[in-house]
Amino acid sequence: MNFELPTGRIEASYGKAKSTLLSARSDCGYWEGELSTSALSTAVAVMALELVQRDADDIDAYSDVDFPKLINGGLAWLADHQNDDGGWGDTVKSLSNISTTMLAHAVFHATESTERYSAQVQKAKEYIDDVGGVQAVIERYGKDKTFSIPILTHCALAGLIEWDEITALPFELACLPANFYKTVKLPVVSYALPALIAIGNVRFQKKKTWNPILRFIRSLAVKPSLRVLERIQPGNGGFLEATPLTSFVTMSLAGMGRADHAVAMRGIDFIVQSVQADGSWPIDTNLATWVTTLSVNALQEDLPVEAREPIRDWLLEQQYREVHPYTNADPGGWAWTDLPGGVPDADDTPGAMLALMNLGDEQLQDSISEQEQESLEAGVVWLLGLQNRNGGWPTFCRGWGTLPFDRSSADITAHVLRA
Repeated sequence: MNFELPTGRIEASYGKAKSTLLSARSDCGYWEGELSTSALSTAVAVMALELVQRDADDIDAYSDVDFPKLINGGLAWLADHQNDDGGWGDTVKSLSNISTTMLAHAVFHATESTERYSAQVQKAKEYIDDVGGVQAVIERYGKDKTFSIPILTHCALAGLIEWDEITALPFELACLPANFYKTVKLPVVSYALPALIAIGNVRFQKKKTWNPILRFIRSLAVKPSLRVLERIQPGNGGFLEATPLTSFVTMSLAGMGRADHAVAMRGIDFIVQSVQADGSWPIDTNLATWVTTLSVNALQEDLPVEAREPIRDWLLEQQYREVHPYTNADPGGWAWTDLPGGVPDADDTPGAMLALMNLGDEQLQDSISEQEQESLEAGVVWLLGLQNRNGGWPTFCRGWGTLPFDRSSADITAHVLRA
């Protein structure tokens, strides 16, 4: 049986896709995009707002924040987007999972809204009980505490679980020189340092260790660790440009009576600026660098010549030229966004390198500028420095242990090799 490709339909489809993609560029010539709204982000944002609101009247920085409107908007959105089985997924199209459901369920309790949303709360409790509750969260993430401890801390702050059910985090390690981090196997991934500090502190305050020596060390480490937290916070307040991480940090500070801390104030500002019109929050602000490199690499020679130089200049500006103040990553990499909360990684870096090469003129391949050559070489050096001992590449950081984001990944390794 002979099969002939519908060439005309394929060309028409490609032309429509190309036209749509080119029209989606920002005024500056690159692409930004936005992330889908998220029950997970909405639940933790509301929790942070609720805990800060309790002390907000005495803090001038919060005088313009309409806490009730934001909190009620988030609760209403959660109630309207509960799945039929009583749970919530990470997005409105996701299947229910224990993590997001426990976060959403807890925030109705924290805001004393269980009577108003009694049907949703009851269904959520039934789902949590059926799936396995706290133990299910712990088993889901195993030895990686990056996600399980923040989730359980959120529930403890809502009064639903006891603090001794949460593993203590060694926040005192944040007071040591950054190079020391590479010599120990921390229970969280490299980008989760803010959570290590803030959640470690609130857990220590609520349930101090029985070991007198460790208790003394951690008591001394509280103030200096919070200074580190303040130092690594991006100027716009958003850690990783992410509502969840920023909210976990903010709620932890408020939970230990430090809603007046500078980090909490900037965190609330980021949360307020990130809310969607429907009262919900997305996971992250945008993926401008990632979306732009994907678009360039997809269009290749079909990207108009006049559009290439602005994108090339913009991409070159996004490369990190100094040691990153947050993850202590070496210079040379790219993050997923141009905003201050991004950190370089082994997926966006090869994407940017491929885009820079695709932005050139096919007839002038040997005339790459000195600036582009230096940028590409710096990217190569950065990626080689990230390679794991088994030959593959992780997402973010090498030498922090064997946690998921630190393990070699086949798709990221392929992306690196292609670049």
